[in-house]
Amino acid sequence: MSYKKLIGVANPGFILILVDQSASMNDAFNTGEAKKDVAAKAVNRVIDAIGMACQSGNNVKDRCFISVIGYGARIDLQVFGMISQLADNPKRIDRVKKKESDGAGGLVELDIQMPIWLEPKADNGTPMAEAFELAYKTIEDWIERYPDNFPPVVINITDGEPNDQSATFTAAKKVMEQKTSDGNVLVLNAHISDASAGEICLPNTDGMFNNPYAKFLFSISSMLPDTLISAAEKAGFSPQTHSRGFVFNAGPESMIKLLNFGSLGSIGALR
Repeated sequence: MSYKKLIGVANPGFILILVDQSASMNDAFNTGEAKKDVAAKAVNRVIDAIGMACQSGNNVKDRCFISVIGYGARIDLQVFGMISQLADNPKRIDRVKKKESDGAGGLVELDIQMPIWLEPKADNGTPMAEAFELAYKTIEDWIERYPDNFPPVVINITDGEPNDQSATFTAAKKVMEQKTSDGNVLVLNAHISDASAGEICLPNTDGMFNNPYAKFLFSISSMLPDTLISAAEKAGFSPQTHSRGFVFNAGPESMIKLLNFGSLGSIGALR
């Protein structure tokens, strides 16, 4: 296990996010907001945060590529490009509410501008295997160009079981076997729910799961290298030795934390 290659303009990284857009993503979190909306909002915010992390003065330096693959009624590449291209070309700019500390123990609600690259969608089944197959091809092309860089990080957000679990296992394992000279591709999974059953964050064994689907997602989640262990701790998780990049029954906050440390952990820590 290496994962020591510095990420920068000469050696860019690659963040690939898979987003479940099946019909069940219309269901609500216990916050009342639809899962599809929370997931899209989280992805847009992390792309924006990556842009800010790659900013130097007034310029955004091309320290990474970003791709987003949606899977539901269709399986397609919905976002793709160098971070500078994405930062300069969102689909639109929305005004959203954000709560921040007022410095006196309370919160104040602010209007902020939020660039939008990914639209919320929810329709049809869960073709996760096909999404991983498209991820494989996208990563294969990238590794041909950058065979010695820090390996790609794949983050899969899903709320349900795939249409074909066996095919998904095979496709995900193929992705995990792809590698650069610096290490294998890292696959992280966020299983999102209303979290009423209790979250399980970054487990190091599948023995704590009674749910066979949880065991399945654990099996297609990578062991976290030291770089991401450190980033996970900074994000507020408590990873252990051999922890895997997996959160089961994640609520909105834990989903966002996984996205943040999975993407910004490699870029922020190594740039």
